[in-house]
Amino acid sequence: MFSSIIALIILFSVLITIHEFGHFIVAKRNGVKVEKFAIGFGPKIYQKKKGETTYIISVIPFGGYVKLAGEEIDKEKFEEWEYMGKSPGIRSKILFAGSLNNLIFGFILLIPVFMIGTISYEGTKIGDFIKNFPAEKSGLKVGDEVLEVNGEKCKTWLDVTLKIKDYTKKYKDKPLNLKIKRENEILIYSIKPAPYTVEENGKKLTEYIIGILPKEKLEKYPFHRAVIKSGKEFFEISFTTLIGLKLLFQRKLSIRHFTGPVGISEIAVAAWKVGFVSYLQFMAILSINLGIINLIPYPVLDGGHIFGLLIEKIRKKRPNMKTLQIIQNIGAISLILFALFITYQDIGRIFERNLKIK
Repeated sequence: MFSSIIALIILFSVLITIHEFGHFIVAKRNGVKVEKFAIGFGPKIYQKKKGETTYIISVIPFGGYVKLAGEEIDKEKFEEWEYMGKSPGIRSKILFAGSLNNLIFGFILLIPVFMIGTISYEGTKIGDFIKNFPAEKSGLKVGDEVLEVNGEKCKTWLDVTLKIKDYTKKYKDKPLNLKIKRENEILIYSIKPAPYTVEENGKKLTEYIIGILPKEKLEKYPFHRAVIKSGKEFFEISFTTLIGLKLLFQRKLSIRHFTGPVGISEIAVAAWKVGFVSYLQFMAILSINLGIINLIPYPVLDGGHIFGLLIEKIRKKRPNMKTLQIIQNIGAISLILFALFITYQDIGRIFERNLKIK
């Protein structure tokens, strides 16, 4: 239990520190006075002033912030060393730096992951079948490589999953075609999906699947190849995150598939128990996800502020204080409600699993 708590503290405090340090260092380099650099919230357990900045560590490690001089816009004139005294371009750099740090950190973490060795999917090869589902009885074999789903090419297992899911949502129990490579043969299989019921938060959801599972392999590389592989994995994680967001906005992916702080904590503890490599890999994935999500042009998020600065640069006029406050309040309230809903889902899943175990 104690080691799990330590794992969570390390995860959140490291990712937050990396993010805030991005804002901090770029602000400093552009001549903005940084008044506070804080990790955590609540009562202070450490405080020291060095130069113009007060460094703070607080009891609750799940958070942090950087306080820049002149962030408020309730005055007309700003000094050169204040945040609002800088051009929209420089302010955008300061805001963007937090997410950039998370993205770079995620990439760097993946290098030791691939040097030590990790389990991954072997392209689009089939590794197993779900018992008593159509694929198992279709003639497909373990090791078969899925080239196409209904004429659409597949390069990754994510492609295979999404294309099958898109088709079965539209046509449910109509047969779909798989183009398969088996050694030197190219084969076509027509497979009719079957209903598969899952429970989420006490509700039964029915999906139509054929029942194929990916083939896994151990990936371990020397340093130079690990760097190359990390780059590829970085873009794969980024692409998957963007696709997930796109599907959410298109209403092809339910909000119920999203995980909040409680769910993330549960996954982090599970990864910690599996081993150091799994924990590092999860931290890398989470860091990259945070970097991307934080750039969404939504009020309160850095991406929302950057979007506002773009408008300011086009209009060549600072936003109205009252209008900005209203937008920020709406964004903050909606984000809190979203976080509460996701947390409710996470807790519901945990209770549901525990009840099943009992």
